[in-house]
Amino acid sequence: MKHVEVLWQGKVNQFPYRIYTSTTKKDVETMKDFEKLSLMTRHHDGYIREVAIVKLIKLFPSASIPYLVQLLGEYVMEIHLVIISLITPQQKLLINDFFNENRSYERTIRSRIVSYWNSYYRFDYIKLNDYPAFQFLSD
Repeated sequence: MKHVEVLWQGKVNQFPYRIYTSTTKKDVETMKDFEKLSLMTRHHDGYIREVAIVKLIKLFPSASIPYLVQLLGEYVMEIHLVIISLITPQQKLLINDFFNENRSYERTIRSRIVSYWNSYYRFDYIKLNDYPAFQFLSD
């Protein structure tokens, strides 16, 4: 199984790239545990990932940073828009701190954003600078 490994606040965080489990949206809506919610951000169903990241951002604003950044580097723009709408100015600063700890990972995420824009969203957003995930991380 492929894993993502990053540093956050001096500690190694490792999580699976994707998980395949029979969890339902209703199950995730009742979760309050950080470990379970963070794992659900890696679920194969985008709707489950979205519910999980919303709860994670609200319940664990700082600890959610690696998971929301990973989702910004994926192809589901609807999740990008939800994340962008929830991020506080303090969390935006934390994302910058996160990238300072993970320069190579930052390049990977930014590269994926450009790649997904080019493959899936280029006709909706003619200019890369208008693509929400790119714009958000460029501000």
